[in-house]
Amino acid sequence: MRQVIFALAAAAAAGIGVPASAAPVDFTGYLRSGAGSSSEDGKEVCFRMPGSIVWFRLGNECDTYAALSFGAKLGEVDGTTFKTKFTTAYGTQQLANWEQTTPAFREAFVEAVDIGASTGWAPLKGATLWAGKRFYKNPDIHMLDYTYWEPAAAAGFGIDGIKTSLGKFSYAYLRAGDFDGYGIDKTNTAYNPQIIDGGSRTATSHDLRFEEIDTNPGGQLMAGVNLIVNGNRSGSSTYTNDSFQLIDIDNNPNTPAVNVLVRETKTVSNKGKNGFGFTVSHRQKDFLGLGGFHDTGFQYAKNAAALKGFGFAASPAERTEWLLFNHWVIEPKNTPYTATVTAGYRHASPDGGDKTKDFWIGARPQYHINNVWSLMSEVGYQQVKVTGEDTRKLAKVTLGTQFSMGKSIWARPAIRFYATYAKWNDAAAAAGSVACTGRDCGTAVDAFADKRSGVGYGVQVETWF
Repeated sequence: MRQVIFALAAAAAAGIGVPASAAPVDFTGYLRSGAGSSSEDGKEVCFRMPGSIVWFRLGNECDTYAALSFGAKLGEVDGTTFKTKFTTAYGTQQLANWEQTTPAFREAFVEAVDIGASTGWAPLKGATLWAGKRFYKNPDIHMLDYTYWEPAAAAGFGIDGIKTSLGKFSYAYLRAGDFDGYGIDKTNTAYNPQIIDGGSRTATSHDLRFEEIDTNPGGQLMAGVNLIVNGNRSGSSTYTNDSFQLIDIDNNPNTPAVNVLVRETKTVSNKGKNGFGFTVSHRQKDFLGLGGFHDTGFQYAKNAAALKGFGFAASPAERTEWLLFNHWVIEPKNTPYTATVTAGYRHASPDGGDKTKDFWIGARPQYHINNVWSLMSEVGYQQVKVTGEDTRKLAKVTLGTQFSMGKSIWARPAIRFYATYAKWNDAAAAAGSVACTGRDCGTAVDAFADKRSGVGYGVQVETWF
């Protein structure tokens, strides 16, 4: 053993087989965490609308989540720069100091920046070639924590930023597997991911988009399509799916139904349909002279295509879905006021099934007392209408104060003290648990099952770097 150590030391001293210097690492990350309680005591509680794709996140997140990214410039050859990046993410329930967690390996890719410089191809001047697993562009409505165009559900490759007379063109090939349960082995507490049916169920998303299309002074358009191609090895596939369902376990109509974890075995008996998705959004900077920006977007998805751009593997469903949304960030110069505003409407129409109409509107105004201390609030209203059911309604108000690094909507770190009041109707309660807690709000809070309003309060920190 000593000889091995001495040999390694000698090799290092002589520079034999050991790099003279390692590439400098760029370390970035994101985290949120907090603690609190509710009007029914116990752990902090969040309030979310069953059937909606969004929630108003201020004072409404009940987990600890962190993503750690490591990037490095590997070198440059003939004007083309090679880089790499890794991202792992962690989520816990916020219950104890030691909480075992399985890291999610979310990014692992390499990119070659400005491949036109080394190839001599003028159209590729400034363009980037990449391959691996990565976040892909991901424009979002931040106050809802909703990324509306997020096709990178798995690994792929692409070429980004090809300059054209219209704008910058990008193409990505993204291939994802089964989304129903993600193939997690429930018997091994998610530490041993399981590939369903030998990986026979997959869907490919061809993402084509134009960005930075100038439309007017301060205004630019982004538009593109997602072409979904389903590819099963065989004509059928069986899998298990776990879901929480409201069940009257004692057959007593006078007692409330209880959320029960139900495991179902499902079979897809054909190769699944293809799909098509379309997204267009317009950004206006300094809208109405109030700083920030104003986004308006429209999305359409057909059959196996999701609104976000990825594909539903082996999906036989004939469905259409569309979304119209607004996102406005207000940051007037030389004033103590900032705000975000959003509104949206989603319409989902499965073939032969019940239509879902999902609507939201809300705002998050802030008053900055100085460069660190500010008062904050968020008001949001949501409603979901499913054919044949009463309209579900949920209203939420959050008030609080925060200490952040600057006067901006984006100022982080931010340490927040908050109180949230939520009110919902019978239809929302009948559709599922409105009050939830834990990682991704995956645990129903039964203490609110017979309530139609509630309060949550606590402290939260959020930062990125």
